[in-house]
Amino acid sequence: MKVLCALFLFCVSVRLVHLQGPGSGTNGNLRLCVVEGRGPFKRGATFCPLLDDENSGLECVLGTDQLDCLRRIGKNTVDFGVFSPEDLIAAQWADIDVLVTDELRNRFRPYARSIVAVVNRRILPDRPSSLDFVLHNTTLCHPVVGVDDLRPLSDTLAGYLESLIIPRACDPSLTLTENRIKALSEFFHKACKAGPWVPDVGRDAELKGKYPNLCAGCANPACREDDKYWGATGALECLLDNSGDTMWGELYDVQYIFGLNSTSVSGEPMLSSKQFAYLCRDGTWQAIEDNLTPCVWLNRPWPVVIAKRKAAEAVSKLIGSLKEDDMFNSHWRGALTSLLEIRQPPTPVNPPKTPLDYLASAQGFREAYSQSGCDPPRHITLCTTSNLERNKCEWLSEAGAVYGINPPLQCVVRNSTRDCLKAVKAGECDVAVGDSEWLMASTRDYGLEPVLYETTPIVEKMDTVVAYVRNGDVLTKMEDLSGKRAAFPLFDGMAWHTVLQYIKNKEKLNCAEAMFDYFSEICAPGIEEMDGGVISQMNIDKFTNGCIKNGDKVVSGEIAALQTLVEGKSDVAFISFKTANLYLNKQIMDPWADNDVDIMPVCPDENKKYCYLSWSNIGHIFASRNLTDMRRQEIVNVFTKLDQRFGEHQPSHNVMFTMYGPFNHAMDVLFHNNTKTLTTADMYKNTHPYASMPLNFERTVTNDSCQIADLARDSVNGFAPTFSLLISCLLLTILSR
Repeated sequence: MKVLCALFLFCVSVRLVHLQGPGSGTNGNLRLCVVEGRGPFKRGATFCPLLDDENSGLECVLGTDQLDCLRRIGKNTVDFGVFSPEDLIAAQWADIDVLVTDELRNRFRPYARSIVAVVNRRILPDRPSSLDFVLHNTTLCHPVVGVDDLRPLSDTLAGYLESLIIPRACDPSLTLTENRIKALSEFFHKACKAGPWVPDVGRDAELKGKYPNLCAGCANPACREDDKYWGATGALECLLDNSGDTMWGELYDVQYIFGLNSTSVSGEPMLSSKQFAYLCRDGTWQAIEDNLTPCVWLNRPWPVVIAKRKAAEAVSKLIGSLKEDDMFNSHWRGALTSLLEIRQPPTPVNPPKTPLDYLASAQGFREAYSQSGCDPPRHITLCTTSNLERNKCEWLSEAGAVYGINPPLQCVVRNSTRDCLKAVKAGECDVAVGDSEWLMASTRDYGLEPVLYETTPIVEKMDTVVAYVRNGDVLTKMEDLSGKRAAFPLFDGMAWHTVLQYIKNKEKLNCAEAMFDYFSEICAPGIEEMDGGVISQMNIDKFTNGCIKNGDKVVSGEIAALQTLVEGKSDVAFISFKTANLYLNKQIMDPWADNDVDIMPVCPDENKKYCYLSWSNIGHIFASRNLTDMRRQEIVNVFTKLDQRFGEHQPSHNVMFTMYGPFNHAMDVLFHNNTKTLTTADMYKNTHPYASMPLNFERTVTNDSCQIADLARDSVNGFAPTFSLLISCLLLTILSR
């Protein structure tokens, strides 16, 4: 009997295993990773419920971006998704074991893009020759480089086309971007390279002034994005107008304009192609007329479905079963076609291939990502403060490298922001990131300055210093705060220096009087951790007695400062609109926040409109104040290009990486989620909206603010003059180290 029971259980278990699907979801369901769009229409919210309701054997998982979906596949938490050919490069570099199962074409042609070179026959020599001989000192109609995945070329692909005819330039005194521009300028007599060359407007104007021949072929020498010859078809128009001798462009645009895949209403070709020819990579050329398969310089594949190896067979069968009728189906199969954005029946890859093998069939595409760099190689080292931050930095670096953003990021980790600032000062790193609390320390202690700012257009989300009081305390003017108990988020931080500077200027006090006499009690966490031991225990106690503590540890931050106000341990808390709104909107989950205490801001007379005492941008990229102009330009160019490609500018939902979104389910990793864009100090010029906002902390923070030494000197005020002089000398010796 026992044997029969055991045999029965074995059979049942075998059947259960047999019924278990190959996916990572419930009961072996296949899990599809979906990246939502940034617009109002959400594919996942619309179509994923149908997969659940109709027992499809499929489940949705929402990914932050394409690389998030790749990481999930690598961790076996999802099974498949739709990816661009650039995503395949990232998968290959990250050594994620996946297979390409299907192509998702939206036209009946083998590649999404095929780039050809077209020349005016007047420049062709009598016999085939080298590309250098054919093209040197001619006029180039350059294709646009941009962030659109479909039409403009990425920096990588445009750089690859240029590298086929122009030797790489590696002048160490120039940025890598300027090296490319200079090489192009020296090779061609003139060109139309319309649109921005770098994201920074000021630097873009400098480069165009330095290499004007690259704009001389445009309809307007300013060669802006509104130029007649800008855009995917603008280069072709440049050639047809005889403004240029050669161009790179889409094969299908060329065929269309010459009527090779369409004709005019009269049935005649739209334009004659006899004046032009296809130029091949080996220096030969081919006629355009009646040539539907000319020599191609570069092919870009279609988006593809990729799956983890274990689920590839099941995914291939599923996608292969989708028919044209399913695209108009109101049930789960129709929902799946919408989630995959299928516009015609998928093209199977039989058998499924690795990304490397799949991309090998596309002329030039894989080679574009194996170009050699300059020797010695350059990089920008970014300091991070946790393994999570370093991990995000490394994925950002990889995403940037895929799109040709150079020099690449190199990521290191230190224990804290202070340690990162020290590393930048010591030359161990190039840049570190930090919020406004580090503005004073970075400039005063480490000789750094912001080269870029994380900006947001919403005042309530900026870093602000606002005096909040309890609504029933009848404190309505800043003068009413004299003699009251004050709570700061951090000693030596933004609020600390803002308030002391305000008191000094308003009340005509010196630093010691502002710190010791104006408020009856001060909570300033962090004073107990200051280096050097120059602050007395008496002053440490004085500035921490009223603070929130966790055991013996003083708790810092705006939430802790707000807590002192709510619990009646302080009369005023100098915090931001952001933190106050979290409390007022019941978004702080700590028990103390359940107290029904109404708080309100006290607005200074100087700023009734905005009500803050100062404002600052939410984040900063700090670099050495002694950077060379070239190195500063390189850092600004790399980060603004990363921002342009992976920030809030990219409208499509299939963005490879999100700089400012959640990372591994965590918020505000490395950069702030509220960041709209990265901006240079040009934001403070009169033409920028921020220039009209008063009381900016970044422009007013100076070493004239109250310093640690002012606090230390006050410790000896009660001693005899001779002993005070001795202590002062000792303090100056310590502080000068």
